[in-house]
Amino acid sequence: MELTGKATAISRREFFKQGSSAAAATAGLAALGAPAILRGQNLNSRINFGVIGTGSRGCYMTRLIAGGAVGQITDVCDIYPPHLAEGAKDSKNGKVRSHEQWQKLIEQKDIDAVLVSPPLFLHVPCSIAALEAGKHVFSEKSMGLTVKQLNEMTACVEGHPDKVYMVGYQSRLKNSFAEVKSLVQSGAFGKITQFYVHYDRNITWRKEIEDPKWERVLNWRMYREYCGGILTELLTHQIDMVLDIIGTRPVKASCEGKIMVYNDGRENHDSIMGYLELEDGVLGVCSGHLSNARWGSCFAIHGTHGTIELMDRAYRIFWEKETRHLQTVGVKHKFTQIKLGQSLNVSDAPITEPDKLVEAGDSTEDGSTKALEHFYACVRDGAKPVMDAKSARKTSIAALTLYHSTLNGGRQFTVEEIEAMG
Repeated sequence: MELTGKATAISRREFFKQGSSAAAATAGLAALGAPAILRGQNLNSRINFGVIGTGSRGCYMTRLIAGGAVGQITDVCDIYPPHLAEGAKDSKNGKVRSHEQWQKLIEQKDIDAVLVSPPLFLHVPCSIAALEAGKHVFSEKSMGLTVKQLNEMTACVEGHPDKVYMVGYQSRLKNSFAEVKSLVQSGAFGKITQFYVHYDRNITWRKEIEDPKWERVLNWRMYREYCGGILTELLTHQIDMVLDIIGTRPVKASCEGKIMVYNDGRENHDSIMGYLELEDGVLGVCSGHLSNARWGSCFAIHGTHGTIELMDRAYRIFWEKETRHLQTVGVKHKFTQIKLGQSLNVSDAPITEPDKLVEAGDSTEDGSTKALEHFYACVRDGAKPVMDAKSARKTSIAALTLYHSTLNGGRQFTVEEIEAMG
């Protein structure tokens, strides 16, 4: 498994040859004392995966599984024949079984785990059915489309403690992310007051369809019946990282949504901007759009003594140059020895250039591969995944609070109002 920076000492083959406790430690996993889930199986056993949803992301993950050491694809499922055929080809398994109905896939007795990658509205139904059939679940983000779904999913996970349920927020597994989280929570940046999250692309999302009957099937991201658009499909990644780093919960939000460019009959907005307030009073600006990719996917967290931002695949640290006055208003700070990155020339203004720089590390492929290996380790060791139901639900609640505000002209919604919808 490839880890960021100096931790890249272990290969995939070595990872799966090591004892469970050593491998778990290398992956940054905490053994929870749960009973082994793969009873009767050798620790080096490969997982039999069934993949539900073989569109672009599903096929991407299928190729990673087929080319890696964690498992093999025994079954694929998609309602759209060309996607189904592509998934079968990417499985690299001449005996792979193909299904048009996801229920049929879950009925297969020899499947150990299900990768859930259909449109968002199906994440929870597929995941619940798989858990109840005795299978482990790796669900792509987000967790669910409605609060009712989130509650049903959480209850199902709690009712099956011997099964692994993980949501694909793989950014949390990066070594650099863990170090940044430790810095923020140790007080290195002082009192956290604000954050920014944004996810910008220049892409229509619309696929050209020859047969109109496939319009909503293939262009599902544009319709509210299937997902929450930018907030549940893109910005949820950045929201998840910030919530995990700061460690608090959302309390209310207001967000405007507009269709600014793509007036093609879509329902979900192509431009959104709003704010999210956390329970400790921290305020965050949240934005995303589909017609300008200049800033890409980024976040920044601001404290009284410094700023940490993720931009251009690197974490940048800026220290505030004048902070003594903060002691007079009760803001104390314990200076922390920073080990991230390389020291650069320090300018007079913190915004000009960073004092420290650390590469964020993993590519998309590395992050997704690490997520699969983390999932395998949790199944093998009976461990709780980093991206578990509780934390994934918190992220979805934040995204849904913003989303419902966009559907109501930017009206402020409290989390209590959103929770009451379940």
